[in-house]
Amino acid sequence: MQTVGGGYTGPQEVRYLFIDGEQLRRTAEDVGNDWFGKTIELDYVKLQGPHLKVFYYDCLPAKRSAESNEENAERRAQKLAFFNELRELRGWHVSEGIARHRKKERQEQKEVDILIAVDMLTHTHRRNMHRLTFISGDQDFAPLIEAVVREGMYVELLYPEGHASVDLRNFADVARPMDIDFLMSVATDNFVRSNGLPTREYVYESSPRGAQLQEEGFRGGLLIARLWKDQTGLHTIKQVDDVRGQYFTVRHPDLAKARRYFERTAGPLDWCPPPPPRTIASLASKV
Repeated sequence: MQTVGGGYTGPQEVRYLFIDGEQLRRTAEDVGNDWFGKTIELDYVKLQGPHLKVFYYDCLPAKRSAESNEENAERRAQKLAFFNELRELRGWHVSEGIARHRKKERQEQKEVDILIAVDMLTHTHRRNMHRLTFISGDQDFAPLIEAVVREGMYVELLYPEGHASVDLRNFADVARPMDIDFLMSVATDNFVRSNGLPTREYVYESSPRGAQLQEEGFRGGLLIARLWKDQTGLHTIKQVDDVRGQYFTVRHPDLAKARRYFERTAGPLDWCPPPPPRTIASLASKV
């Protein structure tokens, strides 16, 4: 975790960030495992961005039924050290709730919801901030978001992609998913270098130079994209239709990741080999 720098960067608008720590941790784990087979390592200074203050809510781990006292003490010490690292960041404040283990080793947090509600409503009522950002996907927070919006606060919600209710998203002024693009934008530099996403850009060339056409992507019989591979093993996918003379393009050595990342924007496609090139002999055989 990077612990140098941070703090407020904007001279006019005051922003506060409220983080449901368990939700953020689960999202970094789930999305990271889905794309890379490991948790995305977050840079909390990047996550803070332009926010003057950050309020982070989480619990020390409760004792598991099959866990010794010593093992639990070690886990709690590691988590407490992490909390203290966050507290050393400029503008960061960590509030601890109570955790209990229930059936099937599921940890249940207590008091966290109340702590978040009290702080968010207090700072909204006192007009300490002009807007707030809230990281969570818990439906239980929908009435809280509705209440602070009615108080005149501008609320941005960051939620786990595909795991937040419509009500929670609609009560916020703007809602954005914590998808792979967002999480990689706040990941540590080392993690980004070691686990690069495909590059995405708009380019003027309709086909890459020195690459061989491998596949074509269709939707409902309509050609949407073409996929090339060059001698270095780099896969390039380009959308067939141009946008103001430029073609949406994705590049990555891993074919599966290139396809998946391209389809995040273009939608699902059916891929198949291109038709064989036309030759004089093939044309003559049809006469």
